[in-house]
Amino acid sequence: MTMHGINTNTADVADAVGDPLAEFGAWAEPWVLLGLWVSRWDAQCELVEHTGPAGTFWKALIHHSHHFRNRLREFAMELRQGEPVVRELDPMSGMIVVAVPLKQRNCTAGCMVACGLSDAFFDEEAFARFCDNHHIDRSVFARIAATISRHSYPQTEALARLFVNHFLAMNTAALARHEISDLSSNLARTYEELNLLYRVSAGMSVSKKPAIHLEELCEELLGTTPVQGFAVVLEPPRYLSVKPTVVLVGVVDARGDEIVRLYQQVRDRHRNAGQAVVVDDARSDPAFAWATRWLRQFALYPLSKKDQHFGGILAVNHADNSQFDSYEIQLISALAERSTAFLENVQLYDDMEHLFSGLLHALVSSIDAKDPYTCGHSQRVAWLSRHVASLVGLPEAKCQRVYLSGLLHDIGKIGIAESVLCKTGRLTQDEFNQMKRHPEIGARILSGVPQVADTLPGILHHHERMDGKGYPAHLAGHDIPLLGRIIGLADAYDAMTTNRTYRKARPLQIAVAEIRRWAGTQFDPELADLFLRQDILTLHQELTEFGNQSIGIRAEINLGAGLAAIV
Repeated sequence: MTMHGINTNTADVADAVGDPLAEFGAWAEPWVLLGLWVSRWDAQCELVEHTGPAGTFWKALIHHSHHFRNRLREFAMELRQGEPVVRELDPMSGMIVVAVPLKQRNCTAGCMVACGLSDAFFDEEAFARFCDNHHIDRSVFARIAATISRHSYPQTEALARLFVNHFLAMNTAALARHEISDLSSNLARTYEELNLLYRVSAGMSVSKKPAIHLEELCEELLGTTPVQGFAVVLEPPRYLSVKPTVVLVGVVDARGDEIVRLYQQVRDRHRNAGQAVVVDDARSDPAFAWATRWLRQFALYPLSKKDQHFGGILAVNHADNSQFDSYEIQLISALAERSTAFLENVQLYDDMEHLFSGLLHALVSSIDAKDPYTCGHSQRVAWLSRHVASLVGLPEAKCQRVYLSGLLHDIGKIGIAESVLCKTGRLTQDEFNQMKRHPEIGARILSGVPQVADTLPGILHHHERMDGKGYPAHLAGHDIPLLGRIIGLADAYDAMTTNRTYRKARPLQIAVAEIRRWAGTQFDPELADLFLRQDILTLHQELTEFGNQSIGIRAEINLGAGLAAIV
């Protein structure tokens, strides 16, 4: 008889079966005490394990009766439809069978089958018929069945119904625990993923070098994935004929050229795992026979957008030799996508910086066009100012701004008449007053450009003097901004050691003597001391080489005599 009135929505019990049945004997023990024989069957309807009341009846029956085993298998097969059943093993046999399907992810993974004996089983005629059907010895089984617990037929059927409800309740509870555990694991994993994405995104500054960013990213991934090592290939800009940059993190037993070869070999392959190219068994692929020494499996996460290829992240080998799973692929793909946006921003920033730098140099060159004798002066002052700033101990970013201020320090000469700029003789007082206006003119020209606002003190005050006799503001001592004091020293040195319309370049020893002489009155004595402690000859040669490279001509510089005496 089919059971009625019981909630049989066992599909909702998915995934939880293994939990209540992890200890099959302990789970079945209460039912065994009530006289039921309990068994578990797998998805192929094969008996896995069983337990029952003390004695040999059930053991002998399952061992000697093929009919009994086959009938139970039929129950198991019937349960593939998903509905629990309660009925007699055979018509009028008095043996009640209850079967409940085991579900995992809405698929039948086996079943639980329990059997109980009612009073009707021990009716002489019914018992004889049972023994005949099962081809077992009546007298032997009558003796071993005498000690078996028995109930009335209605009681046995009620036990069967309770067994079904108990099992479904156990599975429902197990499902809840399983889902809570899954949810907890997913939340923890999602938190770690979001935390990683946040840390990586927070470190994406256009001022950071791409290689450093990607090295830090790969170090983070080493701790969150089973990947043994990461290799990053950064392609150079198309206008530069240089080799790709390779960054190795973790255990990667390959040379840089081998990594580049692998990257170029798979870069244009079809992406077979979302946004990645995944090869789980590289050693079975003849295309990678050249790399079998160090390569087992790998995944390439391209750093590309449309037709722009910035490079790629190679995840090389799993420590446990396992395949790449979807979670790992999605996580690294998400980070690669963010890194691609970062690299695109860096490139745009670099392009803008080059454009800005090019415009500034073009602007500075306009001064050279007016006064050929000062050609390259601003570039040399910029280089020397940056060098002095580094001697002071300013950070690299500050030194770069000092360089920019030095490059622009004479931009105000655009507003000075060529007759004054190019005059070969001594300037009249009126002409000198005109010349003295160039720091203010330059500061006024650039005052509307926020990007160079921090360079204005150097432009405005590079002609101030420590004794207060400079211009335009007559500042003295440390009231003069450091930028103005640095550029003032570099400007005076280059002016003394290069040809001008009104005189020839002075020998180096004269320039050195003049700086030493005017330290404390015209020049900051601390800066002058730092400068004079350098190897002036070597420094001057480096300055000359820089000027030749940046301007493209050889400046007329008089090294003078007695260079060996300069220290």
